[in-house]
Amino acid sequence: MHFLKEPFDISSKVVVCTGVGSGIGKSITNTFLANGVHGFVGVDIDETLDEIYEKELSNYSKSFYAICGDVSNDNDVKKYLDLALTKFGRVDVMINNAAYAQAIKVHKTPEDVWDKTFNVNVKSLYLNAKHLIPVMKSNGGGLIINTGSISSHVGIPAQGAYAASKGALAQLTRQMAIEYARDNIRVVAVCPGTVDTPLVHESAKQSGNYDNYMKSLYDGHPIGRIAKPEEIAKLFHYLSSDDASFITGANIMIDGGYTAQ
Repeated sequence: MHFLKEPFDISSKVVVCTGVGSGIGKSITNTFLANGVHGFVGVDIDETLDEIYEKELSNYSKSFYAICGDVSNDNDVKKYLDLALTKFGRVDVMINNAAYAQAIKVHKTPEDVWDKTFNVNVKSLYLNAKHLIPVMKSNGGGLIINTGSISSHVGIPAQGAYAASKGALAQLTRQMAIEYARDNIRVVAVCPGTVDTPLVHESAKQSGNYDNYMKSLYDGHPIGRIAKPEEIAKLFHYLSSDDASFITGANIMIDGGYTAQ
């Protein structure tokens, strides 16, 4: 008797995802757990992860681990990847979702903010690759998904260092896809439009005019609204399945038509 796999089956996948404390990362975590992922290691700089995921850590005690770590710190990167390898023996999917952003124009950006933005949004990709690519090669392949942004493709006021960092992420996605294609390692980027996350609301506060900032975000999307985190998480779910096995090197827009304008 033959049994057909469920669409977007991830039941055999071991996944590491960063930036799971809130927003898109939290929705990715919940989506993957609900869809029977084999193993999932969630990473965030938030030290209250055990409280955030108290229920999930209990309900998925054999498949889900949460660890506090700084994605821009080499020792922390090694620590959370070692956790995945110790618990599950491999990593099939690496989701680079952690991000840092402040809504500041380029010339007004403090140097420490510029450096932190690039360390979290770009350097972390390099650090993960340094430790993970050899593991994926030895296991016969894998997938890296980078959380990009429409800011990597269009200019948006006050995006400053964030836009530049996401532009670097977009090109690094293409570069790594070509670099490792023959090793059966796929690399893609998901580029959302504005998503209703704490990061966006914090940027709105920092802009000095919360209401105007949020209205501009809504008005900027032809579909007339911003995205829900769970809508974005569903694309990560699809890409992590074998149904998406021919997709690599792409920066995939999920933006309510923003970049089609």
